[in-house]
Amino acid sequence: MNISYSQVEEQCNELHAVAKNMKEILDNIEGIRTKISSKDSWSGYASDIYSGKLESISKNFEEVFIEIENSILYMASCSDGYQAIDQQIMKEICSNLKITEPNLNTSNIFNGD
Repeated sequence: MNISYSQVEEQCNELHAVAKNMKEILDNIEGIRTKISSKDSWSGYASDIYSGKLESISKNFEEVFIEIENSILYMASCSDGYQAIDQQIMKEICSNLKITEPNLNTSNIFNGD
């Protein structure tokens, strides 16, 4: 399977956008849990159980989010490394053949986010 550096970059950016959306959902869940556990709106055994479940979901969600972000960074790092090697090889080939070196795009993972 062939995939270009720009396709890797697009996939990394898309995964990052999904991860950010997941983080926003996580923050919303945590906000709901905080309201429930404040005892001002709902109190009692059911409130405690529901709040505990939301806390558990929130904790697990955070771990998933971090793992996704770390995987994206690893994929981007690998792509950047391979691209740097390709650029060096291209530079050597062009130098040996005494031709103008083409411009290989460098990545812009996360578009500065």
